This record gives sequence, structure tokens and C-alpha cells, in this order.
Amino acid sequence: MRRLLSAMATGTLLAAVWSTPAPAAPPTAPPKGNGWELRPSPSFDYAPGVVCDFGIHADPIEDEVYYRTLTRWPDGSVRTEAATGPLVYRLTNVATGASTTGDASASGVSLHHQDGGLTGWSHGPLLLGVRAGLGNLPRGFYEIDGPAWRLDITAANYRTVSGAYRITKNFCVALSG
Repeated sequence: MRRLLSAMATGTLLAAVWSTPAPAAPPTAPPKGNGWELRPSPSFDYAPGVVCDFGIHADPIEDEVYYRTLTRWPDGSVRTEAATGPLVYRLTNVATGASTTGDASASGVSLHHQDGGLTGWSHGPLLLGVRAGLGNLPRGFYEIDGPAWRLDITAANYRTVSGAYRITKNFCVALSG
């Protein structure tokens, strides 16, 4: 779950696509400097009624996000890490087959709390699913964008978005057709 949250915390910009995507571009060079590591991003699913009335499936179709561990907890686990690079997901309404893409390519820094929570700071877009009663936004699956925003996710999965952000897309509406 931490890996998925980190991947999603890197951001999102949405573009509608109703056909098969073009072949992926060759991998980009890693960021300059020591310690950057390319990590695959997972597919994920939301069951019907969790964030939208219908189920959503997401597959990475372009995935070249590099991570760099900045600090570690005394037990050796990651405390803070930076992420940058292109990450594009195909998002599908599993009931109708309607799909679109979400571009989660913003750069950010994440603080992994020892209790399993996460705080992320980012510049750029984000894909965010919010369950009923578990966030400062209503239940939904959103595209959020902004120049400087923060996402706090508690160990109990309560999600708070703050800072300079705006909701640019509601996937529960965009994929309902």
C-alpha cells in the first residue's frame, strides 16, 4: 500500500483516450545524481461503491518514476523519499468499459510515518481516491492539481488535501457514461 500511495502522490494530469495507447516511449534517463532507482508502479482497483458507484480498474501504461531515499528510520525503513518521472494510468469503469488516462507525473517528497501513515508534498497533479467519511473531500476519485499542495494519509486511511490545489476532474462523473 505504501508503494501505491507513493506512486499516486507523484501527481496526475488527465487526458481522455478512447483508443489503444501508442507504444511507450523508450525509458528516460534517471535523474542526475546518486541513489535514484526506477520502481514499477502497481495496477489497482476500487470495488463498486468504494469511491464511485461503479468499480474502477487502473493499469500503468507509462511508468518511469524514479525514487530516491533521502532519510531512513533507525530500523532502516524509508522515512523520506523523493519521486520524479512520468507515470500514466489507464482508468476504466469496469461495468461499462469506458476509459480515460490519468497522468501522475508530478514531482514530490513523501514522509512515511512509522504508524503506516504518509505525508506528501508535491508540485503538479494527483490521482486521489476518497472513501465515504475518510477525507476532507466527499467520496470520489479525483484529479487534483496545483503548484504546492499537501496530502496527509493517516494509518486509518483518512485523507486530507491542503495547500494550493484545485479539483480538475471527478472520475466518478467522467467515467459514468
